[in-house]
Amino acid sequence: MPAGAAHDVVRQAYLDQARRLHPDRAHGLAAREADEVSRRMQDVNEAWRVLRDPARRAAYDRSLAVRTAAAAATPAPPPARSAPPDADFDTPIAHPLAQPGDLGISIVRMVPWIAVAVILAAIFVFTAFAGPSRSVGDLEDYVGGCVSIDGASSVTSVSCGSPNDGTVVQVVTASSSCPSGSTSRRVEPAWLCLAPATVP
Repeated sequence: MPAGAAHDVVRQAYLDQARRLHPDRAHGLAAREADEVSRRMQDVNEAWRVLRDPARRAAYDRSLAVRTAAAAATPAPPPARSAPPDADFDTPIAHPLAQPGDLGISIVRMVPWIAVAVILAAIFVFTAFAGPSRSVGDLEDYVGGCVSIDGASSVTSVSCGSPNDGTVVQVVTASSSCPSGSTSRRVEPAWLCLAPATVP
C-alpha cells in the first residue's frame, strides 16, 4: 500500500486483513500456525490503531521518511573477508543469549542470597554461644551472700555493707517458687530469690 493512501483505502485494507486473519478462521490449525495467525492479527490491529488517527499517522509517516533517508545516507558495509582456515582458534565461539530459565543463570543469581543466609546463620550461632555459660549450680554459690544485679546476665557478689540488691535466699527455676517475703530477680538461666540485706 502506498504511503499516501487515502483513509478509506487504508480502512478497507485493514478490514480485508482482519477478515482473513480473524481467530475464528484459525480454528482447526496447528498450534504453531494458530499462534502465527494470532500474532499477525495483533500486528494488523496495531497498524490500524496508528493509521486511523490522522495525528498518529502523520507522526508515523515522518518517522518512516527519516528512517528511509538515514538508510539511503548510510554507506554499504564493506564485503566480509573470509578468515584463513588456521585462524579459527582466535575466533570467539558464539553463545546463545541466556534465557531466564537457564540453570547456570539461576545458580549465579542465587549466590548472593546463599552468602547472606550463611552470614546470618554464622551470626546466629555466634550470638547463641557467646552469652554467659552459667548454670543453676553456679548461681547457688551466691546463696547467703549479698549481690548486685545488673540486667539479666550480670550478677556480682558484694559486701552487705555496700550498696546491693539484697541477700540471695534461694535459686529457683520459676519466680513463683520464691519464698514469701522475698523478691525474685531474673539472672540467666534461673531466678534469684532476694531478701533485704542485713548488715552484721
